[in-house]
Amino acid sequence: MTSSMINGKDLTFKYSTNNILNSISFSFNRGYIIGLLGENGAGKTTLFDLITGSITPTSGKLLINIEADDIAYLPQVVTLPPALRIKEVLEMMSCFQGISTHQASSRLASLWPKPMLRRYEEIKNHRSGICSYGEKRWFATAAMLAICKKSLFILDEPTAGVDVQYRYLIWQCIKEMKNVGYTIIVSSHILDEIGANTDHFYFLQKSGIHRFNNMQDFMNRFDSTSPDEAFIKATVVD
Repeated sequence: MTSSMINGKDLTFKYSTNNILNSISFSFNRGYIIGLLGENGAGKTTLFDLITGSITPTSGKLLINIEADDIAYLPQVVTLPPALRIKEVLEMMSCFQGISTHQASSRLASLWPKPMLRRYEEIKNHRSGICSYGEKRWFATAAMLAICKKSLFILDEPTAGVDVQYRYLIWQCIKEMKNVGYTIIVSSHILDEIGANTDHFYFLQKSGIHRFNNMQDFMNRFDSTSPDEAFIKATVVD
């Protein structure tokens, strides 16, 4: 089995005459946590939509060495049926995956950190409509990681709107998935968490895409003393 899961070669996507992605080339390998950084409008979500087959490239090549149904994708905006209780959302997710609620609960118990399990017990009887966005976000992200048996997970801003404790716990779940052989691609605007938790990351710009081994590598490239300064310089260069 090749270690390369997704390859883009001179990949371009445009709406009308507006280039969203401009001749980018990259390679995502199996078994890593891969970060994706970029300012709003740089094309991060567009790249995810191309990988999942929601849209097709305008030009260039996108080679995906994985079946479409072996990809789990959590988009930026999470919407849960407001009338359903959180435990009923879990039942619905389990049904979609063809497993019993008991099997789903066992998977949560094996993957989720104890603080997350305790919080789930506290909110499981709450209707999702009265839960905060952060609660719905961490629940949907962590439940998908535990329940979906896919080779590739794509998480678009999984910690947006989530408080510090649950951001940390989500990353613990992501790392556990990597430890058992899964591949996870994560976008975020929180530079420190990308630097601390990914094996490497890409910075996406209108002018292209660039790979960095770690945050220090990123800071050195833009002659900066902090990730925020490097990010600002990178967007100005673009």
